[in-house]
Amino acid sequence: MERWAPEERRKRVLKTDLFEEAFGPDALVPELAAAAERVYAFDISPGAARAGSSRCQALAVASDVRRLPFAGGSFDLILSPSTLDHFPDPADLGVSLRELGRVLRPSGRLIVTLDNRHNITAPLLRLAGWLGLVPFYLGRFYSIGELRRELDAAGFDVLDTTTIVQSPRMMAVLPVMLSKKLRWAFLERQVRRVLTWMQKFEGTRIGYFTGSFAAAVAVKRGR
Repeated sequence: MERWAPEERRKRVLKTDLFEEAFGPDALVPELAAAAERVYAFDISPGAARAGSSRCQALAVASDVRRLPFAGGSFDLILSPSTLDHFPDPADLGVSLRELGRVLRPSGRLIVTLDNRHNITAPLLRLAGWLGLVPFYLGRFYSIGELRRELDAAGFDVLDTTTIVQSPRMMAVLPVMLSKKLRWAFLERQVRRVLTWMQKFEGTRIGYFTGSFAAAVAVKRGR
């Protein structure tokens, strides 16, 4: 956010789901609200929308990203953290991007992340999903090239791309779960140290395979 969305671009902000705010400690809405005039959010789950709104005092609604209840050109910035990669039909990614483009003002920015197809442990994550060990539906994984093409087709100009959260997915989740369960401070510190060190891979060739998410910032075409 600091790199791709300067504060002057954060007047009216939309976040595309409330999973973090409803179920985890890594809520993004409060941080967005600190630098924005107004933050809206939505989730396809009414329960997640209620929980996220209550915990973060967000202006939240239950809605499908393919059919949003907002007027055209309502937002200066849209943040979509791994929301649009959870459809059974891959065509819905393009539908969603065009709908986000509709509610974004001309020259407004979209920051979007999708599950990275080239992450070296992506097959293990898919296996975990197939075994019912993942608490949400896993759709399709995307490469940075595919994300670029989808954004271009939906009417966006891509300004920059990267991969973020530099850690092989399952290889990171399991040590974190174990350290929390054991409540062993030394192990927690070592896991944190390794995961923090791995963030240095962003922007390198290695990062293309260790990044959990393909990420892009794009600007809506038009005036």
